[in-house]
Amino acid sequence: MLEPKIMGKTLEVLRKHETFLISSHLNPDGDAVGSQLALYSFLLNLGKEVSVVDSDPVPFAYSFLPNVAVLQCANPKSNKENTRYLSLESIPDVDVAIILDCGNLSRIGEALAERIHPRKALINIDHHHGNANFGTHNLVNTDACAAGEIIFDLMDYVGAEISQDQALCLYTAIFTDTGGFRYSNTTAKALRIAARLIEKGVQPTRVAESVYDTISYQRAKLFGMALETLRLSSDGKLAWVSVTGEMYERAKATSADTEGIIEYIRSLRGVEIAVLFREIENGAIKVSLRSKRGFDVERVAAAFAGGGHKAAAGCTVSEPLDKTIDMILDKLITGH
Repeated sequence: MLEPKIMGKTLEVLRKHETFLISSHLNPDGDAVGSQLALYSFLLNLGKEVSVVDSDPVPFAYSFLPNVAVLQCANPKSNKENTRYLSLESIPDVDVAIILDCGNLSRIGEALAERIHPRKALINIDHHHGNANFGTHNLVNTDACAAGEIIFDLMDYVGAEISQDQALCLYTAIFTDTGGFRYSNTTAKALRIAARLIEKGVQPTRVAESVYDTISYQRAKLFGMALETLRLSSDGKLAWVSVTGEMYERAKATSADTEGIIEYIRSLRGVEIAVLFREIENGAIKVSLRSKRGFDVERVAAAFAGGGHKAAAGCTVSEPLDKTIDMILDKLITGH
């Protein structure tokens, strides 16, 4: 739990100013989308003017969330249907910018980060180890299972009545960042919060079905292509897959369609570490790492200027795919 003094100062900023912009990381996940929408609703209830802008569009899996249409995408190259696009030049000047679920400001995308210059304050809300404390106000709690937990704490601290819509967004944030309450960051507090949100009317089966049991044809095609690249280490404890730009084109898929791939290979019998390598627009390789049984993948990500958590981390490597795979695997296997 964050110190009351930090919560109080942040709430003072929220009450004092009138215009806000909320943003989160590239390729937003359930925690990013759910946290943004819950905070958006909370600020609206305070009578504020709020914009929500990300570099990438909302993945289909989270299209069921209330108010999802308010999220605007600052990357028209994504060319996704039913998405509101906003040019970088049209991003509003605001009193306060709030960055969610990001260890550093560049995680929202460099072009978007360069455009955000709040007049009064920059609020950084995050739960990742190694957070750069880049805000004028930093609500960073590495014990929290998700950014959604911190938003819940903030609303709970001020005594706000959590609506059913807000509860659904916060539950989705916590549910997804704990891997459906399967990951090691599933704490007693996370489950207590989930119970309180269910009491507000959240239907757990609806969230689980929307997030994990509903996928597009494009995503299924990409999943199959990725699995064709599946490799195992000689001892069977390390598994990895790759997604290339060519695969995206063949499947008519986007980076959002890679969600779930790494969790699938992590579930293979005997596998303790799973890695997903995927090509991104600038030719670099985005590396996602997951582990179980206590292996610290955050340490490996940090060696490549990345970060995250002990059991879930990531980094970006500006090298060709084959070389990146060799570098990451060497670090995982040798530890140096």
